[in-house]
This record gives sequence, structure tokens and C-alpha cells, in this order.
Amino acid sequence: MVGTSGDSAEPLVSIVTATFNRAPYLVRTIDSIAAQTYPNVEHIVRDGGSTDGTVELLTERSRGKRLRWTSQPDNGMYHAINAGLAESNGEIVAYLNSDDLYFPWTIATVVEAFRRHPEASFVFGDVLAVDDTTGRQEFYWMPPFNLDFIRRSGFLAQPGVFWRRSALEDLGPFDVQLRYVADCAYWMAAGEKHRFVKVNEFVAVERNHPGTLRESTSGAVWEELRSVRARYVHMTGMEHDIRKKVHGIRRRFWHRAYWTAIAVQATLPRHLRASPWRSFLNASRDIVVPTILLRAVPLIGGRLAPVVIRPSRRWLEPETS
Repeated sequence: MVGTSGDSAEPLVSIVTATFNRAPYLVRTIDSIAAQTYPNVEHIVRDGGSTDGTVELLTERSRGKRLRWTSQPDNGMYHAINAGLAESNGEIVAYLNSDDLYFPWTIATVVEAFRRHPEASFVFGDVLAVDDTTGRQEFYWMPPFNLDFIRRSGFLAQPGVFWRRSALEDLGPFDVQLRYVADCAYWMAAGEKHRFVKVNEFVAVERNHPGTLRESTSGAVWEELRSVRARYVHMTGMEHDIRKKVHGIRRRFWHRAYWTAIAVQATLPRHLRASPWRSFLNASRDIVVPTILLRAVPLIGGRLAPVVIRPSRRWLEPETS
């Protein structure tokens, strides 16, 4: 039956990774998916013909694991992602860039959210962003989905977004005419008729370093994003300015509410913590709880406590050998 694998009764989840000459980072991405507590996952890697040891890495990591891969030239990241999604079998799908990571609880959390919300086509969560150069960490808090906000000025953190195969079949592939923001365009189109549900849990790590497209081509990224937004909303005028201001106030309200809630959670014993961000907080060997409290302080908290996860955590670091 499509959507399951082996003897597991759990729905199959397909994760696609497009990569090109990212072997030192890709190894962590692969290992983070292999370390999922959820049992029924297929990982499809589409390599664009790397020459940096990626093929050797994929050969080694695919032995005895649910990892399939190909290595051949492609026409860009979204072309490779589309090819991976087309060959996937999962009832739930997502893509994870070869710079980024999942937490061990990510897929289990997402599947449970889909079970609780059968009306939802998309599930998304919060994301931890880590700067590989400075070690600084940011919480990418995602407010509840609002289509006008997404189209006008907002974002979904891409590593934390998952969707049903039924939505994939309805919406089709990513727009390969876009080089940088086809994911943003996808959410903007999907919100017209598909339900998005937010889960209050950290479900991915976005690793920022000079080699990422978003860092090395930021000007082109913003220009392409502006052109995509203009398909849906007028980007000038009083109405735009008012709506953007209102969305900004709403976003700040949710961010402050989330900081307050996770700070309260961090002070509670494990057995008393409610479900929001519980997995993140309960990873006690990796989480520095006092910094959660400092980060909740407006304006100065980020400066006083830039690191929430101990930097010695090996799977947050690139391979150097």
C-alpha cells in the first residue's frame, strides 16, 4: 500500500535532500534523519554530481539503512527536489537541505500533529538557527498561519514544514523557474485552499554559514522574493503599509508569548512540563535551561545568552576530517 513501508503500521514519511559538494555538512543531515525515533522514514538524496566525496559518503551511509540516492547533474536545487518528491512513496513528505538537521523527535512530533488534525494538509513548527561561524543561536518562532502575512511580509522556516501527499498531488512540483524562493511561493499558493497547522515544538536546525545560498546571494534572494510577493499583493500604498504594520505587531505578540511560555516551562520539573517544546527542553544534556530564562528578557536577552544548546554537541558541527 502506498504510504507505508515494511510491516510498520505507521504512515511512511519521505524526506528529500538535494545536495552538491556539501559532504562535510551532508553527513550530519543524513545522520539526523537516521536517528529519528519515528520508525517509518525513507530518505531520498539527489546529488548534482559532486566531486568532494559525497558519492563515497552516500555509498557508505546507505548500507543497511532506508536511504536511496542518485548522483548526476541537475538543473538546480528545486529541479532535484522535484525529482526526489516524484520518486517518493510517503503519505507525508518534506525536504531538508544538506546544511540542515532534524531533532530526533521531529518526525514523530509531526506525524502526531497530522493525526490530531486530519483536516490539515501542512504542519510546521519552530526552528533553531545556528551560525556556524559565531555559534550564535536564534529561535525562529513561527506564529499561527496567516496567508496575508506570508504573502506580504512573513515566512515559514522551510526546514520545519511537512505536507501530505494529497497536497503534493494537488499543488504539483516546485516552480523551477525560481532559483531561491520556490518554497515561499509554494506556501503562498497552498494557503489559498489548504489548511496549515502550527506545532509548538522545535523540529529542525537551520545551519547558517557563508556557503549557503541564502548567505552568499542574499540580494538576489530578496529581489526574487519581492517579485513572488507581487503576484499576490500590492507592495506599495497605504493599505500595504497598514497591513504590514499590523502583521508586525501580531508577530511580535506571538514571539513574546512564546518566549514567556517556554521560560515558564524551563523552570518546571520534567514531569510537570506540558507538551509545548517539551522534547526540546527535556534534552537536558544539550539544553542550557538558565539561558532560556535570559533569552526571554526583552531587548538584552539575546546579547546576554546567545547560546541555548551547548556548542560541544557534535551533530551541530561540520566534519573537519
